[in-house]
Amino acid sequence: MRQYVILGCGPAACAAAREVRVQDPRGRVTLVSREFTPFYLRPALADFVAGSVGREALVQQYPGILEDPEIEVRAGCRVYRVFPHESRVLLSDGTSLYFDRLLLATGAAPRLSDYAARLRNKVTTLSCLADAVRIARAGLERDAWVLVSGEGHAGLESVRAFVQRGHRVIYLTTHTRFWSPHSSVARSEVLQKLLKEKVEVLFDEAVLDLLDLNGERYRVVSSSRRTIDVSLVCEARELVPVTDYLEGSGLLVDHGVVVDPDLRTNFDGVFAAGDVARVVDAEGNWQRTNFGWESAAQQGRVAGHNLVHGNGLAVTEGDTHFAQLHGSRLLERWQR
Repeated sequence: MRQYVILGCGPAACAAAREVRVQDPRGRVTLVSREFTPFYLRPALADFVAGSVGREALVQQYPGILEDPEIEVRAGCRVYRVFPHESRVLLSDGTSLYFDRLLLATGAAPRLSDYAARLRNKVTTLSCLADAVRIARAGLERDAWVLVSGEGHAGLESVRAFVQRGHRVIYLTTHTRFWSPHSSVARSEVLQKLLKEKVEVLFDEAVLDLLDLNGERYRVVSSSRRTIDVSLVCEARELVPVTDYLEGSGLLVDHGVVVDPDLRTNFDGVFAAGDVARVVDAEGNWQRTNFGWESAAQQGRVAGHNLVHGNGLAVTEGDTHFAQLHGSRLLERWQR
């Protein structure tokens, strides 16, 4: 019986686990998640904070995984180190998992700025279920001021969550571009929507310092030395692949775990998929880091097949799922 270990419980990991069980019915799969509630719709976190989606709709049951006796879910376990030469994964609780095949599907997390990392207990993010629950339970008044600092999809979704929750939002961004230049969502469309929702947008501004006003509010000092008093500060910068646990492993990491189009790393039997992976096709002269729920799930299916067979399926430069979000388009989400 072959032992498959999958690090992560997101769309890539879940799709891979199901595919492995189809391709190798005798194989045993262990999924590892650093979260205690591993299966939920991460793209719907903003809707949960906004109050348009309840927790019961957010959390997914994944019956094909949870009801399978050959799939074990290790929730609330952080990966400490990976030792490919030993076919072993060390968890932070001191236990080890041994594998015949390993899939890295740990996704991405916010890249915190210096001030946010230094004052982590005073700054929130909106990147996981725990973040969303804390925000929902913060007890802020509807017209309370909230400052969001960030850019791109993460920043805009955080802004939307607070606006729809009834808060007044100040949005600091160092980028004059809201979205990918290849997206159908134009900068002017987004700016028009934010202004219509009475969001105060400050371009080319960042948080310089954050002062605690006696536990009641926060005073933000911006890079232009402007002071802003708010009830909550949310850091919503770009997401970066989670690879810290691979230090010293020998796995090639360069803005993500480097894999070929078959999603194979530089170690036999070790694959990576989803937001943690950076696909490099040396022959086709293209590379890509994943973005989007649908693309991650598609990569998971490819990885699951190749975990069993070694190869046979590959991702392509023109993947039709690439950059597709879960649910409606970005601006359409404001209509909920």
